[in-house]
Amino acid sequence: MRRDGITQLPRRPRTSTRANPAGLTNRQLDVAKLVARGLTNAEIATRLYISVKTADHHVSAILTKLDLPTRRAVALRADELGLV
Repeated sequence: MRRDGITQLPRRPRTSTRANPAGLTNRQLDVAKLVARGLTNAEIATRLYISVKTADHHVSAILTKLDLPTRRAVALRADELGLV
């Protein structure tokens, strides 16, 4: 790879992320649980002591990783994902 000019490799996901069948990080799991309860990004941010923008990024990542269109879809799959 060095001959091809590749000098750095991206980090591998953490063990806890690889162990999660949906590929969510621990923080994304925390956020997904709160989304499943119907909390808004502002409420999630307050509960987790993060900014609303960070909560928004986590929610977007969750929807992308789970290939779900809406927050409601996360709530509907919550049991299947082990979030409740």
